[in-house]
Amino acid sequence: MAHRPCPVQVTWIGYPNSTGLPTVDYRIADTTTDPVDTKQKYIEKLIRFDKNAFLCYTPPRSVPDVGSVPAEANKFVTFGSFNNLAKIHAKVLTLWAKILNKVPHSRMLMKCKPFASESVKNKVLEAFARFGIAPKRIDLLPLLPSTSDHMRAYSMVDIALDTFPYAGTTTTCEAMYMGVPVVTLAGEVHAQNVGVSLLKRAGYDQLTAKNEDDYIKIAVHLATTMDLNGNL
Repeated sequence: MAHRPCPVQVTWIGYPNSTGLPTVDYRIADTTTDPVDTKQKYIEKLIRFDKNAFLCYTPPRSVPDVGSVPAEANKFVTFGSFNNLAKIHAKVLTLWAKILNKVPHSRMLMKCKPFASESVKNKVLEAFARFGIAPKRIDLLPLLPSTSDHMRAYSMVDIALDTFPYAGTTTTCEAMYMGVPVVTLAGEVHAQNVGVSLLKRAGYDQLTAKNEDDYIKIAVHLATTMDLNGNL
């Protein structure tokens, strides 16, 4: 793209920032991920969708049916995140631990490739333990054999917790498609506001937090107002 093989060049999904290349003319975004007053710097001219998100989601061909939420059978709430472990840093874990501490008997289910390693799993368990969260309340799953198995794993989650400042994209779409509400945190850059955009277009603005305290409040409210029949 630096050699401009095309007279007009446009960047889109796959990298949540500017290319930094003066030969790239436009970048596709929307008014939620990149509002007109954004402080994020782009060398490209932004093309902003307004009513629609800058991306769309096509579910896999093999998707299990959405069943009853796990709280109905478990009699406790399970929070979850299937995001890449690289997005889950100390501040994210701190907020998740605070949520778990505010919702008695709740559990956390995390799923990503590195959890095939016992040493990686132990580091995450130790991080939660520093906040008083017992290992028995944390379930860590590696990759599953098939896409269908992956999608079925959402049936073990009542409420999904998004990462920040690099929010989920595919995982957020998957969770909502499988009937799992997602709590996300708004920010000042595209990468953090993707979840905000997806929730807004799906009609769930109320699940977007303005700050970290609000993030905790929304997650706890969802958990504590969910009855054991799984109704929110």
